[in-house]
Amino acid sequence: MSVRAFLLPDLGEGLEDAEIVTWRVAEGERVELNQTLVEVNTAKALVEVPSPWTGVVRTLHATEGEVVAVGKPLVSIDVPEAGEPADTGAGPRAVAAAEPDAGDRRPTLVGYGAEPDAPAPAARTAQAPAAGGPARREGGAVAATPPVRKLAREMGVDLSGVSGTGPDGRITREDVLAAGSDAGAAKASTTRTAADGAGAAAVSPDDVDVIPVRGTRRMIAEHLSRSVREIPHVTTFLTLDASWLQAFRKEVEDASGRRVSPLPIVVRALAEVCRQFPALNASFDAERSEIRLHRGCHVGIATDTDDGLIVPVVRDVGAIGIVEIAERIAQLAEAARAGRIAPADLSGGTITVTNVGTFGAEFGTPIINHPQGAILALGVIEPRALVVGGQVVPRPAATLSLAFDHRLLDGAQAGRALKALGDFLESPFKLGSLPR
Repeated sequence: MSVRAFLLPDLGEGLEDAEIVTWRVAEGERVELNQTLVEVNTAKALVEVPSPWTGVVRTLHATEGEVVAVGKPLVSIDVPEAGEPADTGAGPRAVAAAEPDAGDRRPTLVGYGAEPDAPAPAARTAQAPAAGGPARREGGAVAATPPVRKLAREMGVDLSGVSGTGPDGRITREDVLAAGSDAGAAKASTTRTAADGAGAAAVSPDDVDVIPVRGTRRMIAEHLSRSVREIPHVTTFLTLDASWLQAFRKEVEDASGRRVSPLPIVVRALAEVCRQFPALNASFDAERSEIRLHRGCHVGIATDTDDGLIVPVVRDVGAIGIVEIAERIAQLAEAARAGRIAPADLSGGTITVTNVGTFGAEFGTPIINHPQGAILALGVIEPRALVVGGQVVPRPAATLSLAFDHRLLDGAQAGRALKALGDFLESPFKLGSLPR
């Protein structure tokens, strides 16, 4: 037997680390090739990491809740040498490897890491910093990517004093956030000390419930914080008469024999408006000073789950019909809520739609899904007093809220785009032109 270290692979483009959520094996347990070792949270989704070898687990190198950098040891496994009989795992700590129940499996990403029975790549330690010291590359330069450097500048963090925990000692976003938090905590501590000296009452720890931010909630917090920090948000609103939208929805349902909500109709109409206003379907690359206009319209659908907000993506919306969009939204939402959404279904979105009306909200001020340039919120459709032909009459109405990146769109452009969408949804002729 030989001990092989399985290093955390890059589970997504540009991934720097992942959080250990649940170990599915224990030390001393026998594992099979491609058996799930652990569930981890990446920057995009909850992912099952499979074993690259058959053998016996020797060491788990991280605990649940711990963040592991890509390229760092995840688990060590005793693997039989060529021609050596496989260890059955018999012993006081060994347990039989059971196949997970098919009805409760998240997507297994087979193929990450080393190939079966191939040596694992050596850990990259040549340029690792000394313990407790800052990460530096050859020549004395601090090792950090441009976005991390930008974050450090915004937070006032001096990278020369930050210890890097990423591959090759690279400084990660987590390192900068931690350094910023430590500085803030020190400042707050000084303030509290001064206040206590002035006679202010301290808050008792017994009066506070502490909830660790882990898993999907941590991912959401970091992603939304980055969006608000980097994107200049502006939100504009439009109330529309939804009479024809409701009538068209009923017509599509009757023709297809399937339930269709207003959401897929709005999504399909949005794709048409994006053809007219391409800056809606764009992203701003601050590092390269470029605007990227996306040819395909891939719409993220904000979905509420027990683990928090997840945004699966319906691809090529402008090339498919309303019924198919409705089916894809339903399938992706079901997979997201069941915890088996594939990471590929959570990436590549170019614009997002959120249905705040699901919870009875009239309108919202949604946060843009970085690095996209816009997000549309659909409010509840309900009877309101509208002026039609000079008369105040009750009509089904809804408010659209469009949050946009002011670097991509001026207020006038965004207003015209939102008005074009409203006109589309109020016109029986334009609605009737949409593919069903």
